[in-house]
This record gives sequence, C-alpha cells and structure tokens, in this order.
Amino acid sequence: MSSAARIEETTGAREHAAELAMAGELDLLVAPELYQRGAHALEEHHSLILDLSEVTFCDSSGFNALIRLRRRAEEAGGHLLLAAPPRQVELLLALSGAQPLLPTYATVEEARAALARDSAG
Repeated sequence: MSSAARIEETTGAREHAAELAMAGELDLLVAPELYQRGAHALEEHHSLILDLSEVTFCDSSGFNALIRLRRRAEEAGGHLLLAAPPRQVELLLALSGAQPLLPTYATVEEARAALARDSAG
C-alpha cells in the first residue's frame, strides 16, 4: 500500500454494516488492499459504508475495486454505500453510468440513515 494512503476500520460499524475510511490515493497500489479489506468486512456484515472524504485521487483500478466491492456486497445480500466521495469519484460514476449501482451520500451519517431506512423497509 502506498505510504500516502490509509484504510481504516471505523468505530461506526453496526449490526449489518461495516465502515471503512479511505484516505490518500485510490490507485493501482492501493486498490487491491481496499478490495481485500472491504471483502473481509463483508464476510462479517451484510453491507459496507466507505468514507471517501479524504480520498485525493482515484484511477480506473480504484474504480474497479469499488465495482467489485459492490458486487460482493450484493452477493452478501447487502449494499455498498459511498460517503463523501470527492468530485473526481462523482465524475467517474457519472461518466461510467455507475451512479445507480453505487449510491453516494454527503456524509457517513446520511449513508447510515439510508441503510437504516432500507433495513427497516
């Protein structure tokens, strides 16, 4: 993993959702680690909230890791929610047509609330 990048499990994990916070560049060097950590979290929880508020760059390998994690969450019967993605990630989602697959929320709290509504309904 790149020395400038950081992936941390946050204390916000709930019964059915894990939370990871990513900081730095989500690129070829970091994407495999993000996928591995996210896939491991999805083994214990149905859903995953990724806090991307401190991501400074995302390339196609990072984007691919997000798509693969979304598929993994779906297989687990859950969801992948992206919290506070930077503008570049929002543009990647828009240009690729992946916005319907990877819902984004302005904050982690909004992602938690959306997941709670989905779980209740």
